[in-house]
Amino acid sequence: MLNAPRWLLALVSILFGLYHAILGASAWRGYVNILSLALSIAIYMATMVISVVASKGLTISRGFGSLVAIGAVATVIVANSGIQPGHSDPYSTWYVGGMSALLGVLAARGQSAMAWISAALVSFLVVVEDGLEGLGEVGIEGMAILIAAASATAFALKRADREVVELQNAEMAAEAAIIGSEAAGEERKVRLQNVLERSLNALGQISVNRGAVTKREKEEFLQLESSLRDDIRGRALLNPTVRKAASEARARGIDVLILDEGGLSLLPVSQLEHILEKVAGAINSVVAGKVVVRSPRGEKWVVTVMATRPGTEAPDLWLKF
Repeated sequence: MLNAPRWLLALVSILFGLYHAILGASAWRGYVNILSLALSIAIYMATMVISVVASKGLTISRGFGSLVAIGAVATVIVANSGIQPGHSDPYSTWYVGGMSALLGVLAARGQSAMAWISAALVSFLVVVEDGLEGLGEVGIEGMAILIAAASATAFALKRADREVVELQNAEMAAEAAIIGSEAAGEERKVRLQNVLERSLNALGQISVNRGAVTKREKEEFLQLESSLRDDIRGRALLNPTVRKAASEARARGIDVLILDEGGLSLLPVSQLEHILEKVAGAINSVVAGKVVVRSPRGEKWVVTVMATRPGTEAPDLWLKF
């Protein structure tokens, strides 16, 4: 990427273009119409300024690029209209060198095709004025070389910018992955701490009684185990309403399985709460069998609820949110 100030690059380019305009002005004796020379220099310098300052960034827009290409051809036409036939001053065709600078800038700013088309038209106008032998005398090959070099430079800069952007995106993705991994690790830590705190009393009671528990205590421990599994595997699928619905369903003898597979990770909080309300309602509607709640990743839906019973082919409930 270019680190030089934009104004400095513009100033250098304009001064380089001004050099050719000065050469043209010094060759005024080679013109029968000084007004044509002055007008061609004015068109050239105005077009040079546009080519340098128009559009933000490295690439010039197609609109301004077309204006520059037209200005280049117009400069040559106007200059040729006032040039003295059989001119001997080598600077009389100053505009060829000027086109090298102007069209080189146009190519460097990403409009190589327009630059080459203008160069072809300029070459044609030179042939019309001086014949084929005039092409070598006025330096057309230098113009072609400069445009080719500018086109190659523009391609290299564009590729370098693209690689820099790709590298920045890769760094951002890596940083996001690290942050996500740290957040996931912290979430697991909090979740496991919560599981430990909730299970300590039950584990202590089982230890004190040496495993001898009443039927009611066994049911409570099984409920606690299921709830702890929900905490570990359910994650974003759980809120107080869903927890309550799952607990009441298990009390009715229903097997409840809640699996968060990452489908809710990008969902807004307000939309998530709305979906979880629907999930709780679906669990409450199940009267027997097994209900599985999942949040699959990479699907058009974010949550599925399926209720089945032994001996039935079709599910009693199959919802997608």
